[in-house]
Amino acid sequence: MSRHHYGARLHDFVSNGYRTLALENEVIRVEVLVDKGTDIVSFLDKRTDTDFLWRSALGLRSATAVTRTATTDVTNLCDTYEGGWQECLPNGGPGVTYKGAPIPFHGEVMNLPWEVTVVEDTPEAVIVRLSVSTVRTPFRLEKTLTLRRGQQVLEIDEALTNEAPEEMDLMWGHHPAFGAPFLDASCRIDLPPCRATTRRAGAMPTSELEFAADFDWPNAPLAAGGFRDLRVVPPPTSRTAEWVCLSGFDEGWYGITNTIRGVGFGMRWDASLFPYLWFWQVWGGMPGYPWYGRHYNCALEPWTSWPDNGLSDAIANGTALRIGAGETMRTRLLAVAYIGSDVVERISEDGEVVLMAPGHAPTD
Repeated sequence: MSRHHYGARLHDFVSNGYRTLALENEVIRVEVLVDKGTDIVSFLDKRTDTDFLWRSALGLRSATAVTRTATTDVTNLCDTYEGGWQECLPNGGPGVTYKGAPIPFHGEVMNLPWEVTVVEDTPEAVIVRLSVSTVRTPFRLEKTLTLRRGQQVLEIDEALTNEAPEEMDLMWGHHPAFGAPFLDASCRIDLPPCRATTRRAGAMPTSELEFAADFDWPNAPLAAGGFRDLRVVPPPTSRTAEWVCLSGFDEGWYGITNTIRGVGFGMRWDASLFPYLWFWQVWGGMPGYPWYGRHYNCALEPWTSWPDNGLSDAIANGTALRIGAGETMRTRLLAVAYIGSDVVERISEDGEVVLMAPGHAPTD
């Protein structure tokens, strides 16, 4: 590996017992836990010294202190969940048994160590290929991270292969969670026009939204009457928690902007493969295990399937992704740090963030 310290560059180090890679250039720095699901634990905008991603109260526990059991219970996830951005496959939500295999909460890949191949490490670009094979299911997942000199975009190119001679059902999602110092009550969430629902297995604890309601983004009906504008991030003092699923996008993108800091995080993805966006919201709510009302965070998660009740429900409602024997599916996501406080009108296929001109009001 080259040792240059300018332009695009790559750092390889150990953090709390986990091999960690940092992809960095003049604009952003992204830290990836290779030995733990390739969790992205930091996405830093260097221009404003703003890390977008949330960190849980537990933080990153030492690899030697973590004990994993064979259960499929949510505790296995929460005991090792440091926050940040996870990749979830082949399950979303509570553990299930599929074709005789117990598959844990949010799938297998998020706690597995991945293989690393450095494709390029030059001042012009850092390109790293990461790959993993699941244990209880026959999947091979490969993703290539690219960070180019002077760019504010992390490129993520993925290939998912079913290595079995039989069809497989799955759920696949990305779970980036946002928190302080980026997240506060000045933040605004921008999306293309879409539909929304609060339908899931049960209402979130301390939810104020009407349960099992369908509506147009962003006006969510309240259980007590009236509406809440979901573009507006509530303060921690609201002590609420919500879950909303968004769908029906013409294009897959969103921007979440801190209007005081003048900085935002955006994502672009293939809405034909990931047609659902789960919007997990913990505005100081959710008493008891595992959060005990300590957390203020939200996640905007592209998913193949709906709702968050596990693969069995997704198969039953026809939203599970099915991949043929020996088939490979490819997709691309972009994560971008942008400067500005105006409404995001669009994020393009190459990661360009288009901001609305000042004085123009967004449409509902």
